[in-house]
Amino acid sequence: MKRRIFAGGILVVTIAIISSVVFFFFGQKLEVMSASTVMVKQPYHVHFSKAVAENSIKDRAIFVTNSDGDRVNATITLQENQQSLTVEDLKPGQYVLHIEEKAFEKKSLNTKKQVIEFKVIEEIEKISSVQDLQDYFHTILNRESKNQDLSTGATEEIEEVATFNEASDKASSGAGAGSTHSTTNNQVDDIEEGDIVATDGKFIYSILDNQVVITDATKPNLKIASKITLDSNSYPTQLMVHNDILIVITDQYIETKKDGYVSGISMTKASFYNVKDAAKPKLIREIGQDGYVNGVRKYDNTLYIVTNKTPDYWLLAEQSDVELRPYIYDSAEGEELEPMEIEKLTILPGSSEPNYTVITAIDLANFENEKIETKGFLGGSSALYMSKEALYLTAVNYLPITTFEENSSSKIASDMAIMPALASDTEIYKFSIDGTDVEFKATTSIKGSILNQFSMDEHDGYFRVATTEGNIFGDADEPTKNHLFIYNENLEKVGEVTDLAKGEKIYSARFMGDKAYIVTFKQVDPLFVIDLQNPKKPEVLGELKIPGFSNYLHPLDENHLIGIGYDTENRVDGVSKEPFTTTTGIKVSLFDITDYANPKEQDSVVIGGRGTHSEVEYNHKALFRNEKNNYYGFPVIVYEGKGEYDVEYKGSGAVVYEITAENGIKLKGDLVKPAEDGEEYEDWESLVSRLMYINDTLYTVSREEVKSYNLDTFKEISSVKIN
Repeated sequence: MKRRIFAGGILVVTIAIISSVVFFFFGQKLEVMSASTVMVKQPYHVHFSKAVAENSIKDRAIFVTNSDGDRVNATITLQENQQSLTVEDLKPGQYVLHIEEKAFEKKSLNTKKQVIEFKVIEEIEKISSVQDLQDYFHTILNRESKNQDLSTGATEEIEEVATFNEASDKASSGAGAGSTHSTTNNQVDDIEEGDIVATDGKFIYSILDNQVVITDATKPNLKIASKITLDSNSYPTQLMVHNDILIVITDQYIETKKDGYVSGISMTKASFYNVKDAAKPKLIREIGQDGYVNGVRKYDNTLYIVTNKTPDYWLLAEQSDVELRPYIYDSAEGEELEPMEIEKLTILPGSSEPNYTVITAIDLANFENEKIETKGFLGGSSALYMSKEALYLTAVNYLPITTFEENSSSKIASDMAIMPALASDTEIYKFSIDGTDVEFKATTSIKGSILNQFSMDEHDGYFRVATTEGNIFGDADEPTKNHLFIYNENLEKVGEVTDLAKGEKIYSARFMGDKAYIVTFKQVDPLFVIDLQNPKKPEVLGELKIPGFSNYLHPLDENHLIGIGYDTENRVDGVSKEPFTTTTGIKVSLFDITDYANPKEQDSVVIGGRGTHSEVEYNHKALFRNEKNNYYGFPVIVYEGKGEYDVEYKGSGAVVYEITAENGIKLKGDLVKPAEDGEEYEDWESLVSRLMYINDTLYTVSREEVKSYNLDTFKEISSVKIN
């Protein structure tokens, strides 16, 4: 592996991926995947596409040498799958990991000794030149080119698999007893999240295609105050209201032409409008950053925007002048897109993907004059969690897995052997936040993958995370396992609970202070209650098994949880006669967790039958809350089972329940419009997307109209067409 050193001794090429490839023999090849850097005190991971012999470490077929070529003491561990190694307990410095030919369990004529260079660092190193960046992406390009070579010639390109989830101590209290209007259902109190509908207590702001519609709700009869229309290549995705400022987060596509090829930039833009006079919204400023939005958060007077960006690095194969930096835009600075300054870019340790995470912090207190802070980090991100002190991002590592017989010569089997088909572990990156100051703090690697943002939490300086390890549809001899890990402020592991509900996977998680609640599922719904009071010794206190599962958990009070998910039934396949479990209607459960050792399902209701669904199942922002009246509701599309496999459409709209510890779950507002004769499917235009309240009035918002209802009687008051 070639390295380039500049004056000052800084390693210029922080190579993100080392991929050593040996040609297939009888349709096989060996692939080694790893990063080039790791933070001190963190494990260094190496993944193989072929199994490593169990005794290879003991037999000294695997060892580490330092920059002088001397063997050093390191803790090397072979993971259970025999395709992953971890190297730990090394001081900062340059090292080489040696894997002798005899270390591999089954060898071919082309199985060779592997030599992997890596570096243990104390602080992340910023990119110092454009050449650094080109060397980084050239290495990735070479790796991808090698991965296409087989003994029989070039194989088809293997597409990378990516997941994007968007997905607390307690739920946001913004809709509490003292509030006069709805707020977004935020994961963490005081950490605002964007949504497709927002209100300031006087006007309702909603997204419709490339428009933001402002509905006047100050009088009983609703009317349209104004509309903000964006250009045809811009689509708003999230809204926030901050004092008299409406914040519109937009996906924008900008086509570019250069040197004979046509390309495009997908930008995430934040547009800021003064809506003190909502009938005449005034654009104040626009901020743009390269990539697709991962998450938006607002704490106090600071707005944080996180995007993911993959540059056109494959063009390096044909030309040398390729812009690899993310673009940014600020209307206060000029009209043109500009690439980020090189000193604002950093390679994250453990990074193994050719994409950026771009983080922008905007001071809303001195908004019109303040300079915007934007930083780019090489290393992709998926889920995002933010506390008041830190921002946490995850990046999933996918393992190449062997899914064919060792003596197979099938090209299809060969391709499957290196397909990154299941998540092996997840990188966690922590950034400290203090206003617009965002700094990389620490990183760690955890076993398994996380479900969404609710799988993460920070409490009293400790970071807690729940994961599922393995593939639920995989080998019965290697069932899935679920874990909960606890880390200190430096992301050093201090406690864990492992191997929960083998053979199942996590469907929802919720952290409440020193307790965690985790729902897993395969055939029944175990709700685990886990005590985290002693971070070094977390323990399972209780477990409840009932039919169905909860996709979302919401705190009612310190002794009760609301679960929203699906009811299930066990059936037998008419052809194979094999038993299987299938979902039926949406299930709302009230869990009594007063006795942690014996959690109970105090009450439950089921809406509709097979085929019934709601956005609240995968998006917590669709949950309506009015804590003054103990109201909880959500949009719903109702179906019923018809025969063994078919379903029948019954209607769509929304439901509102009164949920209390004393009286359980009571239906208060049935706003579902029954299906008309001959209507087989729901009408997309009329589907309710959000519910909200202002004072004593309930509002439903769809693409077609905004409706108002009396919050006590749920009788319709007014409506206005917005489309």
